[in-house]
Amino acid sequence: MNDIEWAVERQIRRFAILNDAHDHDGLAAMFTDDGRFARPTEPDAPIIGKEAIRAFFRDRPKRIARHVMANILVDVVSELEVRAHSYVLLHMADKVLVGDFFDRLMLQNDAWLFAERRGTLAW
Repeated sequence: MNDIEWAVERQIRRFAILNDAHDHDGLAAMFTDDGRFARPTEPDAPIIGKEAIRAFFRDRPKRIARHVMANILVDVVSELEVRAHSYVLLHMADKVLVGDFFDRLMLQNDAWLFAERRGTLAW
């Protein structure tokens, strides 16, 4: 595994931890200014822009949940762009969801930021 793959895998896992911690500022900081985020339950309804993403995470009802990220596969497109695919397992008090994330990250100011993060549900 090279340094780029490791850094991107870390970002994907960090997203899950910050999401579970309800850290809307931390989550928004992981996106480019014009980043897009689509929840697995609404893959065709992306939230566009860092500030809109921050507001989405800030304003949604809090819940006790744990996101588990697995089978992360990173494809380096260039020194400034990567694509990644990972599985997500979301444990909540009343249900478990299984899905995928399809990501595009860009290197900006020495950090890999999500330009696009699109989730889908498998079941």
